[in-house]
This record gives sequence, C-alpha cells and structure tokens, in this order.
Amino acid sequence: MKVLRMSNPLNRALLAALACLVVWSGSSVGAQYEEGVHYQVLDPQAPLSTSGDGIEVSEYFSYGCGHCFQFDPVLTAWLETLPEDVVFDRTPAIWNDYYGNLAQTYYTLKAMDLLESLHLPVFEAIHIKRKNLSKPGIMADFLESSGVEPETFAKVFNSFGVRMSLQQAEARGRAYRASGVPTLIVNGKYRIETRGAGSTREMLKVAEFLIQLERES
Repeated sequence: MKVLRMSNPLNRALLAALACLVVWSGSSVGAQYEEGVHYQVLDPQAPLSTSGDGIEVSEYFSYGCGHCFQFDPVLTAWLETLPEDVVFDRTPAIWNDYYGNLAQTYYTLKAMDLLESLHLPVFEAIHIKRKNLSKPGIMADFLESSGVEPETFAKVFNSFGVRMSLQQAEARGRAYRASGVPTLIVNGKYRIETRGAGSTREMLKVAEFLIQLERES
C-alpha cells in the first residue's frame, strides 16, 4: 500500500493491532453493504488528492476532532495491511477559522516533510495535553520544542504552495458533502460516515468492501 507522508507511530499502532484484527476477522469479502445506508455514492465524484495511480482512500479529518484522534491508531494499523494497489492520503476539514489553521498546519508539515514525525504529537498536544493551538503563532511555539524553527514554519505556513493546497482541500471538502469527521472517501466515488457504517471500525470494513468493488469494476 502506498501512503503519502502519513504518520506511523509504532506504539499506538501496536495498541491498535488487536482492534485491527477484529476488523479484518469480519472481512468485507462476502459482506453486503447497501448504498444509501452504509455508504453514499458521490455524484458528481469528488476530485482525488493523489495522482490516481491506484485506488485512493482518503480520510477527511481534523486535528481538532477528538473522534479523529481516537480513530487514528486503528486507522494506522489497518493501513499497514492494505495491498499495493491502494494509496492513502488525508484531506483536512476547513469548517471554521480553528479548523482552517489546523489544516494549514497539516499542509505546512507536509511541505516540510515533517508529517511522519509530528502528525501524532500535534494530535496528542490538543487532545491529551489540552494545549490551545488555535493560532499559528502558538502552533509555531509548540513546534519549536520539536526542532522546527518558528521563522521557517511561518514562511512555509504562508507560502503559495500551502495556500493552494488549502484551496484544493476546501474544494474536495465541498465535494465530499460530509456531515462530520472522520469520514472515509474511496476513490472520490464513495463516502463512508460513522452514522451510516455504525462505528469507525465498521467504516473500515465498508471501505474494504468498496476497495474490492473498485478493483472489480
């Protein structure tokens, strides 16, 4: 499976391994998931965030979302089991100024090639340490403790490339028409939300079903 600059925190992945095994023990092979109930078909389709070289699974998320934080280790473990024809990426939600700043931070870290090391610390700072990282300056001060120069962070944060990524993410978010996060989007065609799937773990089973559907189409 191809992963685009995703976090791979070993300790949390190990903690999630049993949960992931439960997901796969109830494999979607042979399972029946109903359109309009367990997943929604996007019409028109949403733009892909990757090159289209493979079946794309995208997580619509926010660092400010507690459910996304809880889902992250389970998702990380699940991603390790996916085949090579699946490519994974994330699209951050931009629903308000707070989520917008966090989305801009996500793309800044991605541009600086720091997602691998700092994706989880940002999540933990907000949801475990209860830090208020709502402003770019506060985020820069926090990241300085991880070796990120505030001046460099600010320059990339306000760069043309990051702003373009934000615009594209906002366009994808509108196309997803999701009611909340975390949400999974499969190949720009299908939207999976917890209220339809039943739980975040069940979302992964539905995603596997739709991956196979795309593979056979």
